[in-house]
Amino acid sequence: MDAQAWRAHPQPGPRIAAEWRWPGDAAALWAVVTGVGVLVLAAVLPIETVDNGHAGVQPRHSLLRVHGAAVLLPAAVPLLVALLVAALLYAGRHGGRRWAHAAAWALSTALLAAALVGFVTFLIGVFVLPTGVLLVAATVMAHSARRAAGAR
Repeated sequence: MDAQAWRAHPQPGPRIAAEWRWPGDAAALWAVVTGVGVLVLAAVLPIETVDNGHAGVQPRHSLLRVHGAAVLLPAAVPLLVALLVAALLYAGRHGGRRWAHAAAWALSTALLAAALVGFVTFLIGVFVLPTGVLLVAATVMAHSARRAAGAR
């Protein structure tokens, strides 16, 4: 079969649900994935150096091992914000709620600002940065699609 005939008769592919074709859904989904990643990294990544009193290389432990289970609460904040922003974007799209989009903007930019501040001051800030960037991108894409559709 030649290339022209192949293009003329495309094969049916898997259908993706229409609600997942909205701009920003993929970025919001990846933001949730990176939020889960931050939580996992806080539990397993040996990032904090512990002084053992001997000269030489000092051992490193995860934040969970050094600070206990209490560190999982702040590490879960990016995941919770990502889930909330994704839900707000969905509610703004299907319910026509104008406040939902504004709340998504506020939460996504607040997380990005906290990640930038945390990048300089805390160990975990650099890991939160991708979640904040993806949430802002999802919100921008949803806002652009909403303006293009005429709903302001």
